[in-house]
Amino acid sequence: MEERIQYDFGVDERHGIYRTIPFIKTNEDNKKYELTFSKFSIVNGEDQPYRFTTSKTSGTISLKIGDANRTITGIHPYVVNYTVSGALTYFSDHDEFYWNVTGNDWQVPISQVKAVVELPQDIPQSSIQVACYTGATGATFSNCNSSLDANNRLTIQTTQPLGAFEGLTIVVGFPKNVVAVLEPKPYVPFWETITGKILLVLIGIGAILWYIGLPIWIITHWLKYGRDPKPATGVASAWFEAPKTQKGRLLTPGETGTLLDEEAGMREVTATIVDLARRGYMKIVEKKKNDFYLVKQKNIEDNNVEKHERTLFNGIFEESQDVRIKDADLISTVSSVKSQLYGAVVSEKFFDKNPESTRTKYYVLAGTAFVTGNMMLAIIAFIFGHAMPRKTLLGTQAAAVARSLKNFLSSQERWLAGIAKNQLMFEKLLPYAIAFGVEKIWAERCKDIVMKDPSWYQGYGSHTFTSMYLLSALTRTQSSFVSAATPTRSSSGFSSGSSGGFSGGGGGGGGGGSW
Repeated sequence: MEERIQYDFGVDERHGIYRTIPFIKTNEDNKKYELTFSKFSIVNGEDQPYRFTTSKTSGTISLKIGDANRTITGIHPYVVNYTVSGALTYFSDHDEFYWNVTGNDWQVPISQVKAVVELPQDIPQSSIQVACYTGATGATFSNCNSSLDANNRLTIQTTQPLGAFEGLTIVVGFPKNVVAVLEPKPYVPFWETITGKILLVLIGIGAILWYIGLPIWIITHWLKYGRDPKPATGVASAWFEAPKTQKGRLLTPGETGTLLDEEAGMREVTATIVDLARRGYMKIVEKKKNDFYLVKQKNIEDNNVEKHERTLFNGIFEESQDVRIKDADLISTVSSVKSQLYGAVVSEKFFDKNPESTRTKYYVLAGTAFVTGNMMLAIIAFIFGHAMPRKTLLGTQAAAVARSLKNFLSSQERWLAGIAKNQLMFEKLLPYAIAFGVEKIWAERCKDIVMKDPSWYQGYGSHTFTSMYLLSALTRTQSSFVSAATPTRSSSGFSSGSSGGFSGGGGGGGGGGSW
């Protein structure tokens, strides 16, 4: 981050300026998070370094710039550089840089502000969202404009002077997966916690257990109790059915995906929707381009539907029989479906314990270790905690069958290719391919099938129906469904600045003056 400040001292003899920057930001639930600032450097317009001191107090970093033994007058430039981590906010459909550029605590007016944000050149400009706010803290004036050049260099500047205690705040949204996820650390003053007070007394014993005892215990526990037993049968390269329960029921795509990778995620939920549609319970309709609806075809009244399928179906069509995915709120429904998928693999005796509950304990431990600087424990708890869920012998045998089915769906062997050359098998196994994450390979292998439009999917506009066309449409459907099933707030509890932002919002801020 670079700040270029032109400060006019006039005829007043002063030593320099001070700049204050908050390193704590608070979300809508009043939880505090800490931004990490480092690598401060301050030079003048000729790249000559200034003397400065840095201090922290009351959630604010203070920079005092100048020489106490020397006074100055007139206009002087200050170039302040620093690195900050945790400044980005992550949402279900985009990531965002919401930053208070100037701060709203300057005791002097500001004639003009210009902010420049350099974005990766491979980001489509149509996917970049920009907003800016000016005025006192909480104001929503937008006396500012923006421009984006061909190299994705974004310039935002004020269109009129700012008064004392007024500032410029910017919001820049861009697609996901452009930057790494680095959330700010939760901030709780150590002396305000009971744990902190107890740790002061038990610091000696606690340090030994925390830094040495726990990592050794986790590895030992995984060696004894975390590894899956070996199945009686191996993995085949050609298998055309899902695993079965002890009573002979074929596992659903969602159950099969959960069994194989030990996680119930959006892939398993999406696969369940496609499978319910394929079985005639609903229809996927693209009424306009990228505008998908789920249309109820019949009620679930038979015994051929599992609990998680029934929950998902009833949640989707709770209020209407024709549901626009973009308008649906399926957060609680999807959460229940995931819980039921975990419950299903436990009740069918594929796992002794819920895999998610097992992992969560270690993830919490890893997060705690990371926050306290115990990187060895954080890494060991995360890696071994992820591998800690343990299948039963029945579970490993069923997982071998599931892996055999996945091998068939993703194999490039010539002798397997001919088996897949009919539309009925393509549609039947497509939900399993989605659950395994190999749907692109499966669709590619089936691209030469002469297909007719399935009864459970209706596309928009005219097209030649192929397996690749269907996969493309379902991929776009999945993107819409993920948005409907994901909270609109970021993972750390912050709302987007693009919709409901204000001057002084986001990270950064502070102010300054002369001394």
